[in-house]
Amino acid sequence: MKKVLNTIIWTGLIAYLFIALGFSADKRSELICREIKVIVVDSADIQFFDRRDVDKALRSGKRKIKGKLISEVNIHEVEALFSKNPYIKKIEVYTTVDGVLSIRVRQRSPVVRVIASNGAGYYLDKDGYIIPANRKFTPFLLVANGSFFVGDQFKRASCLDSIPDKKFYKPWFEVLELSEFINGNSFWNSQIVQLYLNSKQEFEIIPRVGAHQIILGKAEGYETKLSNLEILYSEGLKKEGWNNYQKIDLRFKNQVICTKR
Repeated sequence: MKKVLNTIIWTGLIAYLFIALGFSADKRSELICREIKVIVVDSADIQFFDRRDVDKALRSGKRKIKGKLISEVNIHEVEALFSKNPYIKKIEVYTTVDGVLSIRVRQRSPVVRVIASNGAGYYLDKDGYIIPANRKFTPFLLVANGSFFVGDQFKRASCLDSIPDKKFYKPWFEVLELSEFINGNSFWNSQIVQLYLNSKQEFEIIPRVGAHQIILGKAEGYETKLSNLEILYSEGLKKEGWNNYQKIDLRFKNQVICTKR
């Protein structure tokens, strides 16, 4: 008897499920898109992308969505409109049962601003994605400038890893690694405000405190070089004074060469 009762209950539940799904499908086929909702999850920190960019993309794609049947909205086509946007890291498009098309966006988070030799400005995120400068938003970041080469390969690339001849763009990879290190170190993050790549393809450091030139040299071994400089700061400059030296040279192994004014 119990077995028969269980069978009846399960049969009833399955029948109800099919009826409910059929009812929902019928309702969905009649549902009109009444609103396009844009959620930029990191808008408090980054403002490269906003609702106006969504509206502009939809207009350029000649896609009228509001007022259209939800069942006729192709969410994959909507996502494709933003797939090549350099400011977007991730986008999700979905519809809800109350007739809303939701567009959820996560932006790329830059770690360094690079001003190239041709004057063009770019940002790099931690994954090496190339983000064009945007008049709408200028984040407070470490700045790097100087002899950063920009060729056609770079202009066509979306990421440093996608550039074919990487040897011409070695400083870009190096400045990304240097920036990650500086940003992750509380002392250097507060002390270093700018990196400069000179004509010899050597890095120079612009400090926040101290009127001296710091020559880092090639990026190789930068952690040791900066460690030596930190020792000089903590043990030497506190006694001698921050402005008594004109130049601090870190290019030579295990040496810090200081030139007085």
